[in-house]
Amino acid sequence: MPLSAATVDVFASRSLITANVCNPARLRGGVQDGVERYRAMRVLRHTLLTTFAATLLLAGTALAASGGAGLVAPTAPKGIVRASSSTQVFTRTLRRGQHGNDISILQSWLTDIGLTVPATGYFGSQTKAAVTRFQRVSRLAPVSGAVGTRTAATLQAAVQSKARAGLTAGNSGLTAGSTGLTPAAGLVFPLKPLSAVLAPKTWTLDQGIDISTGGSACGSQVIEVAMTAGTIVQEGISGFGPDAPVLKVSGGPYDGRYIYYGHAAPALVPVGTTVTAGEPIAEIGCGDVGISSGPHIEIGINAPGGPVCCPGYQETSPAFYDVILGLYKQAGGQ
Repeated sequence: MPLSAATVDVFASRSLITANVCNPARLRGGVQDGVERYRAMRVLRHTLLTTFAATLLLAGTALAASGGAGLVAPTAPKGIVRASSSTQVFTRTLRRGQHGNDISILQSWLTDIGLTVPATGYFGSQTKAAVTRFQRVSRLAPVSGAVGTRTAATLQAAVQSKARAGLTAGNSGLTAGSTGLTPAAGLVFPLKPLSAVLAPKTWTLDQGIDISTGGSACGSQVIEVAMTAGTIVQEGISGFGPDAPVLKVSGGPYDGRYIYYGHAAPALVPVGTTVTAGEPIAEIGCGDVGISSGPHIEIGINAPGGPVCCPGYQETSPAFYDVILGLYKQAGGQ
């Protein structure tokens, strides 16, 4: 890591002070004078070392905050994940003959944009043909049928664009593969009242769907409700705040899946509570709750067979967007 000018200055100052203090020939005056100088130098030295440590800490913090995580992380994310323009979508180049959850996600994404491929988790000839077609249409080179960094990023952007436009899978919810999301009776929109929710054109996708409120409404003004019947199994998620609830779904097509409510505060029910669809479980947190720039909810669902929380960056959110959008319209949203 290159050193900043401030860090170099600290190093230079510390070297100068050490040279002046540690060389007896440079010290003048009697014993008392020497003691006083020694004490003063120790205080100044301590101050400079503290400044140096703070400089390194700030530099490390900046690096951590600017990083991102790939879609399929080497270890499952336990909290908030951010992506940057340099972030790899997948942790490997995907090509014919491979198996894995990342292949299922690739197949699901291809289906999302109209290149229907069964989400088998195996990269066969049909998947390669769909990737090749996507590369040609997107004017990507080389047209190899393999999914490297550029093809993956372009495909991810296409899926997100379709989701935001409400065009994915006929605007009815996805049925493809790894996301396992389909329309389901008994689900409700996660926020009440609907009048406090900003329009879908303002929503954004990362691990989940970020939904903000009009006039930064929060607290008792906007209640977070259980989307379906289930049990609150956790409260508090790294990056999402100490009160963020996680709902384990009981019954229906999402049975056993986990829905998380990021940036909530406070929670209205304790861990272990069994809830029904529409029952209040938390409030929109006021201010910056967790890693946040203002009151909003990030609502998301884990991947089938994945950890309780949380999914990878846009691993399930493009598909879940359709579900949330459908519920918003079902509740009377425009």
